[in-house]
Amino acid sequence: MGGQKRLYSGLLTWIGTGLALCAALLLPTTAHADELDPATAPTVRSLTYNVCGAYHVCQSDLDTATWTQRMVEQIEAWDADAVMLQELCLGQWTALRDALPGYSAVWTSPASASGCAKWAADGSTRFGLGVLVKTDSVERYVANLTVPDGEEPRSVLCAKGPVDGRPTLACTTHLAQYIQPDNGSAEALAHIDRWALGLPVVLGGDFNAAPDYPALDPVRTGLPGTGRFAEVDENDKDWFTDACLTAGSGECRSGEPTADISGTPKKFDHVFVTAGDFYGVRGDVVDPGLSDHRLLRGAAYPEPRPGSGVPGDLTNDGRPDLVAVQNEGNLRLYSGLGDGLVAVPHRQIGTGGWTDALVTHRGDWTGDGREDLVVRLGDRLWVYPNTGSGALGTRLAMGGRPAGWTAATAVLSAGDLNRDGTLDLVVRDAGGLWLYPGDPAASAPALSTAAPVRLSAGDWTGLDVLAPGDTDGDGSPDLWARDRATGTLWLHPNTGTGTLGTRRAVAGGTWSAADRPLLTAGDLDRDGRADLWATTNAGTDSALLFQPGTDTGIGAPVTVGMGGWQWILRMA
Repeated sequence: MGGQKRLYSGLLTWIGTGLALCAALLLPTTAHADELDPATAPTVRSLTYNVCGAYHVCQSDLDTATWTQRMVEQIEAWDADAVMLQELCLGQWTALRDALPGYSAVWTSPASASGCAKWAADGSTRFGLGVLVKTDSVERYVANLTVPDGEEPRSVLCAKGPVDGRPTLACTTHLAQYIQPDNGSAEALAHIDRWALGLPVVLGGDFNAAPDYPALDPVRTGLPGTGRFAEVDENDKDWFTDACLTAGSGECRSGEPTADISGTPKKFDHVFVTAGDFYGVRGDVVDPGLSDHRLLRGAAYPEPRPGSGVPGDLTNDGRPDLVAVQNEGNLRLYSGLGDGLVAVPHRQIGTGGWTDALVTHRGDWTGDGREDLVVRLGDRLWVYPNTGSGALGTRLAMGGRPAGWTAATAVLSAGDLNRDGTLDLVVRDAGGLWLYPGDPAASAPALSTAAPVRLSAGDWTGLDVLAPGDTDGDGSPDLWARDRATGTLWLHPNTGTGTLGTRRAVAGGTWSAADRPLLTAGDLDRDGRADLWATTNAGTDSALLFQPGTDTGIGAPVTVGMGGWQWILRMA
């Protein structure tokens, strides 16, 4: 609320308006002409509410059980997928969590407030933020924001899990005007971008900023990984400014007030969604009478994010990612951070049955603009469409050649090697290395039924084939081959006609299978040079290394993943 210290220390601001605020709490829920109908509103539902759990001027006088019942009624009536709450006491959060068994709840408490004691049987004064997501389980992310010395702590809290069935990051924060120059919005968004890793984001909270305040600019603009954000009620013309109405705008930095600040209606509460992941946003305000704030509801339809076009990028955030087959048969996605690092923890995108899978990803095989996985399982070749966030869609049989792949010991989606405008597949078997061209005349995904082209007739059984991209700037993707015994890394330049030129060694070291069991390649730090990810052979301390490309070869290794990589069977 306006950056004022109304909590923690019992300050006397707002006392002059206390009676008016308390009277407002006793008013019945207000219905507005633009109130959304839960039966027809867009399918992804969210709500944000500053519940004023601790400050006596605006704290509800209900007991914990009745307050919880009223909140549950609001959440269930809206059929909310994500619930973001601020100024929430631990006793309130615990009661809500227990009353909503279909939701997963996370919480953070940056401070204590004596007014919270009324909500907890044990008198707990813990005070903070809460997020509830309608799903079985979520991952919790939290960070404290930088505040001036002596000021109230502020934080940002997120829950990562399926929102309306799609992996999403649902976040809340309570910003303050004493965090200059933007209430802390840029710092909060930087944390969110790092945690989201290309996933859709729903962000709701008390930003202590009206819609037209510059403090909201960092959120509206977004970061490269999130893209810009849309506000759920930005198209609510009932609350457009005169300037927006005169201009005939379809969107406006305005909105229905959500709080009374010193007797003046203000909109300080907001719900934002990543504009690349949602469309058809709608929002409205209702007043449950439980706080000096009103409850802001948001709704939108899911929009698959278009692909970034960056080779190796499965999460559509413009950063190459790592896929790994784990020894228990699971498929993991390690989101790349764009600098050679990978996110921890990983996401599991395939459960069981992947132990013998040969997995590769480079390019859009389905024609939807997003990079897909190509997987050989037994005798069959499958394409797993990317749904836009790294999650896999229903698999498709590879057109032209769905079966007959038992002899393949490696498959590599390396790009368009023969420059005919379609993706090709490189395959290793006992007879050598083969190019299976894509079929320009067929519906994607498909390979040509014509005989494959032999790229090399030599013995490739002791070589691992990698897809570094275009290493020599001629516009054609090249190949690397690692000699498992000697560790030599060979560059096989692509002539552009589907054949390989004379090989030459890549400088920078050796990578024998004994020392570096697994390798995969690409422009992992987005500097235009081919890099390596490699695992070490160190027993239970096996690590993941990043080795950047240089003008002359490969640079020194940097550890980017600690421990447990001995359980990875293959990676791409």
